[in-house]
Amino acid sequence: MPVPVNLSTPASSRPRTDLRIWLADLTYTQQSISSEIMPQAIGGIATYLGTQVDMTHRVRIFKYPEKLADELAKGPTPDIIGFSCYVWNINLSLAFAERIKEALPHIITVFGGPNYPAHEGEQEEFLRTRLGRSVDFYVDREGEQAFAGLVGALVRSDGDLAPVHGTVAGVHSIDAAGRAHLPAAGPRLASLASVPSPYRAGLMDEFFDGRLVPTVQTNRGCPFSCSFCVEGTRYYSKIAKKTAERVRQELLYIGARMAALIDRDGCRNELLITDSNFGMFPEDLDICDAIVECQDTYGWPRYIDLTTGKNKRDRVLEAISRTRGTMTLSGSVQSLNPEVLAQVRRSNIDAGQLMDVALAAAEQGTGTYSEVILGLPGDSKEAHFSTLDQLIAARFDRLNMFQLTLLPGSDLWSPDQRSEHSMRTRFRVIPRSFGEFEVLGRRLAAAEIDEVCVELPTLSFDDYVDCRQMNLFISAAYNDGTFELLTKLLRTQHCSVFRWLQILQEPPKQGVLSDVVRGFRDETRDQLWDSADELGAYAQEHIKDYISGKLGSNLLYTYRALMLSTAFDGLAAEAGRAARQTLAEAGRLTPPIDEFITEAQEYHRLQLSGVLGTNVVEPLRQEARFDLAAFLDAPMDSAPVPLSAPTVRSFELSETQLDVLKTYREQFGDSPQGVGRMLTKVRFQDLRRVATIGTESS
Repeated sequence: MPVPVNLSTPASSRPRTDLRIWLADLTYTQQSISSEIMPQAIGGIATYLGTQVDMTHRVRIFKYPEKLADELAKGPTPDIIGFSCYVWNINLSLAFAERIKEALPHIITVFGGPNYPAHEGEQEEFLRTRLGRSVDFYVDREGEQAFAGLVGALVRSDGDLAPVHGTVAGVHSIDAAGRAHLPAAGPRLASLASVPSPYRAGLMDEFFDGRLVPTVQTNRGCPFSCSFCVEGTRYYSKIAKKTAERVRQELLYIGARMAALIDRDGCRNELLITDSNFGMFPEDLDICDAIVECQDTYGWPRYIDLTTGKNKRDRVLEAISRTRGTMTLSGSVQSLNPEVLAQVRRSNIDAGQLMDVALAAAEQGTGTYSEVILGLPGDSKEAHFSTLDQLIAARFDRLNMFQLTLLPGSDLWSPDQRSEHSMRTRFRVIPRSFGEFEVLGRRLAAAEIDEVCVELPTLSFDDYVDCRQMNLFISAAYNDGTFELLTKLLRTQHCSVFRWLQILQEPPKQGVLSDVVRGFRDETRDQLWDSADELGAYAQEHIKDYISGKLGSNLLYTYRALMLSTAFDGLAAEAGRAARQTLAEAGRLTPPIDEFITEAQEYHRLQLSGVLGTNVVEPLRQEARFDLAAFLDAPMDSAPVPLSAPTVRSFELSETQLDVLKTYREQFGDSPQGVGRMLTKVRFQDLRRVATIGTESS
C-alpha cells in the first residue's frame, strides 16, 4: 500500500541519510538561455526534503548543463539525481539521464514535473517508450511530499530499488521484471508554508548571476478547469498559499541581492510570479505593497512578468495600480467563441468581466494584454478573427497569440479527446530549446519538440496559416501601440481597428514587406513535421544549424523583428494606406484627417527607424503641424489637435534607453531571432525614440 509522507514528522524520528542528492532544472544555453528563471521549484523540493529527512549532505541544485557535466566528471558523483521534466527540457534531461546510466549505472535517476500523462495507461506507455531504463522513478503531480517519501524509502532499503517500487504515493516506476507500478498521488500540500524558502535557505544564491530572473510562487493551484492546461485537472483545483509576510521576506532577500547586480551590464531587472491567477486573493494586495517596498529600497523589480486573475475585477485592478506600472493586466481569454469555451471547459471564467477589466485598465492607463490560442476544439478562422476583433475593441494593449500545444499532463492530450475533436496535429522544434553538450566523455545533442493542432473539422490548414499571418500583423503593427496614433484616430472616428488590420495584412505583392510575409507563410508550413521521431532525428543531425539560428527560430518573434526593422518603412506606409481605406469605407476620411495620417505614420516611422539595428544614436527630425502628444492624452472622442504654427519635432534615444538596448543586445544579439526575443522582454515604449517639440521652423 503506497504511503504519503507524514507532514508532522518529528525531528527525532526522521530517517537519516548520507546519500548525496543532486537536483537539476536544466536549460539550453547555446543560442541563449531558453528557460531564464531561477530553479526555485526544485529548490523548494530540496528544502522540504530537509524537513522530512535528516540530511548529512546539502542538496545540490543545478541549472546550467555545462556545470552539471563538469561536476559529474570531477566527482564525487551523487547517489540520487533528480531532473525536472517540462515540455522545454525533457529531452535534455533524458539525454543526461541516459548518459549517466551508461557511465555510472549505480546512480538512481528520478524525474518529476508536469510533462507526464494524467491517466494510467498513458503513464505506463510513457514510462516504457519515452523514458525507458534511463529513469528509475517518476514523481507524478506535486513533487515535495512524493520525493521526500521516495528518499525516505531508499534510505530504509539501503539503496535497493526492488522493495521501493510501488510503495510511495505518486512515485511511478517499472521494476527489473518489467512490471509497472503506478500508485496514485497522495494529498496535495494544504499550505505552502510547510515548504521552507529556498532563497532564504541560500540554495538560490549561486543563481544571482545577472542572467537568470528571480521567480516566486505565492500560491499554487487553479480553480478553473480548462482541458488544454495541466492545472485544469481536478487534482489542482484547490489553492495552497504562502502568507504575505513569507512572500515579503523572500522578496526582500531577493531584492538585496539584485541591488548589487542591476547596474551590471547585461543584468535583467525583472521578477517572475508563477501564480496562475495573481491579484484574485486579498493577500495579493499585501504582496504588491512588498514589491513596492523592494522597488523603493533596492530599485528592483522594474518589470514583473505574471498572469493576473481571470475574475475579481476590482481587486485585480487594485493590485496592478499598486505596483506603479511594472505589472500588466492579463486577460487570458484563449477564445471568446461560446462553442469553443464550452468544449474546453472554460465557461466558468467570466469573459465579459475580463473585457470590462481591460476597458477600466485602459481608462486608468494600466498596461493590459490578453492571450488567445488558435486551434482549440471547435475553433475556426471566423471564430479566431472574431475573438481578436473583440479583444482589440476592448482596447487590450497587446495580444499574445499561441497555437494549441498538446501537453501530456492535460486532458486534451489523451487519445479519446484527440478522437472526439478530430484534431490533426504536427510537430515542431521548440525555439531555443536545443543544444549539444559534453557529458562524461561523450558529445550529446538534444532538441525539444512540441505537438500542435493545425487542423480541425472547422479549421483547414490553409485557414490555420491565414490566422497565423493575422497574428503576425497584430504582433507587429498593433501590439504595444506600434501605430497608436492611427489606432486612436480610428477609434475616435468610430472605425474598426480590426478592419484596419485586415486591410494592412494584405500588402502589395512586391517589396520588402511582402517578402517578409511570404517568408513567414513558407516557414510556417516548413517547420511542421508529421513524425516526432523523424523530426527529432533530423534535429540531432542538424543541431549546429539550430544553434546558429539557421533553423528553429520562433517565427512570430523573428518575423515581427523583421517587420519592425528592415521592413518598417514599408509597414509604416501600409499602415497609413490601410487607415485611409478604413476611414473612407466608413465615410470618415476628410482632408484634415488625411493630413494627420501623413504626419502620424511618419512620426511612428521616426520613433523606431534604425533602433533595432545598430545605428541608433543620431537624432531625427520631422516637420510638426499637429500636437500629437495632446491627441494621445485627450479623451477618446477628441479630434486631432493642430499646432498654432508649424515647428520641428526631434526624435532621440535617452541614455537610459541606450543602456537598455545594450543590455539586451549583449544577451540576445542583433539577429532577427535575438531582436525578436528582446521584444518579448522589454517594454516597447523603452525602445522608441522620445519625441520633443522645438521652436525652430522647418
